[in-house]
Amino acid sequence: MAKHAVSLFSVDVAGLDTAHGQPAYARICDRIRTAIRSGALVLNARLPSSRVLAKDFGVARNTVDWALGQLVSEGYIVRRRGAGSFVAERLPEHDAPPLAPKRVATQKAHDEERRLSQRAKALRSYPGHYQPLKAVAFTPSLPPIEHFPRDAWNRLLSREAARPGSTYWAYGASNGLPALREAIAAHASAMRAVVCSPEQVIVVTSTQQAVELAGKALADPGDSAWAESPGYQPVQHCLRAVGLEVAQVPVDEHGLDIKAGRKLAPRARLAYVTPAHQYPLGYEMSLERRKALLEWAREADAYVVEDDYDGDYRYEGRPLASLQGMDGEGRVIYVGSFNKILFPGLRIAFAIVPEALISAFVDAKHVADGHTALLTQGVLAAFIQEGHLARHLRKTRALYDERRQGFLEEAKVLADSLDFGPARAGMHITGVFKKNLDDRAVASECARSGIEVQPLSRFGATGRGGLVFGFAGATRAATRSGLEVVRRALNPSNTRKGNPA
Repeated sequence: MAKHAVSLFSVDVAGLDTAHGQPAYARICDRIRTAIRSGALVLNARLPSSRVLAKDFGVARNTVDWALGQLVSEGYIVRRRGAGSFVAERLPEHDAPPLAPKRVATQKAHDEERRLSQRAKALRSYPGHYQPLKAVAFTPSLPPIEHFPRDAWNRLLSREAARPGSTYWAYGASNGLPALREAIAAHASAMRAVVCSPEQVIVVTSTQQAVELAGKALADPGDSAWAESPGYQPVQHCLRAVGLEVAQVPVDEHGLDIKAGRKLAPRARLAYVTPAHQYPLGYEMSLERRKALLEWAREADAYVVEDDYDGDYRYEGRPLASLQGMDGEGRVIYVGSFNKILFPGLRIAFAIVPEALISAFVDAKHVADGHTALLTQGVLAAFIQEGHLARHLRKTRALYDERRQGFLEEAKVLADSLDFGPARAGMHITGVFKKNLDDRAVASECARSGIEVQPLSRFGATGRGGLVFGFAGATRAATRSGLEVVRRALNPSNTRKGNPA
């Protein structure tokens, strides 16, 4: 039996205005023509049947047939025998500027004139993406998707979706599915020495959401928060978005400089840190600094957000215990994510919060978006409980370690230009320029050849610039050819001298 198109776009053309004296078929023509020219109806899209359109518009079927006939004669619609009516593959105005870009340009001009909040203006410094992130060498923090066990995931997805009952199909608890919270608590306890119960786990969509919830639950607008400098910019913008003042606390080879933080913002309510593998420099926070940070939090009645960035990927030495495991005062919110371990489109992360803060975080999550997608939570819970996550981590640790060593070997071609930092863990390596070059100009030059490296200045670094390389997603051959592109871009004749922008 042939499939019938559902009249979805007619929601946009329903309620035809009868005040202009046009016959009904002409008004239908105008609405459908506008939908096609604006791009709301894409080329080759199938239109609903004339019977469905007539019902939606509240007109006779002959009226719709007249309108469609007119659009056929104008070249907007084609009719295929036995198949129905479709938007034409090529519109009559194909040689003229399309209508949609004009509308977008006009809208942009209007937007610039409109009054925006100070929060919105601040977010412009870290604009949203309109295109997916490209998986090219050396995109940081992007795992090689081809090594993800899709067959196992798809099997679990089919199984969980077929389960009886309404667990995945009704509104869920804001803190997450019990099965997933239990799996996360067990994983964090075994792998990272986190001390917690499943009740302390709050399932969120990302590290950024976890930090935003912490800012909402634990600080008021105008309060201060510490953040590493250079550091992970998205979470800093999350803190600013909830009205906090971000104090840029410097990082050295021992991690966050606690003394500097005390001077910059002694009464800060939060401190965001990546102690296991600092992003982007790769340093580990020393035991002395960890103790000093916890002491400050206790004295200041503040909280520490521990982002266990890359904590699951350590290649040299023993795994580091979490800062949360050292905390005996309930001052650390431990944050982890499956988006970089498994695949970025997953959008599941978690926060493990002190018992006294559970209600505040659940309330904040409820207001933010209700709950994280339930079916995906169920699949991930089964994925962890049935051992797939542990197997995937073992496999990817070995793969990333091999690629890390390959990168370090191939990167010797850049020895005259870059000093590379620690490479004992994680999925990226940072190199600092030996000479005074504009890292953003170098990154732009690389991008023109299809290679992505992040300029260190983008993370708030001052002084000499540098480049951040993601090595996990690149084969040895891709690493070699990509580093050759970088080597050519580092030629001073191709870059603009001066301080990083």
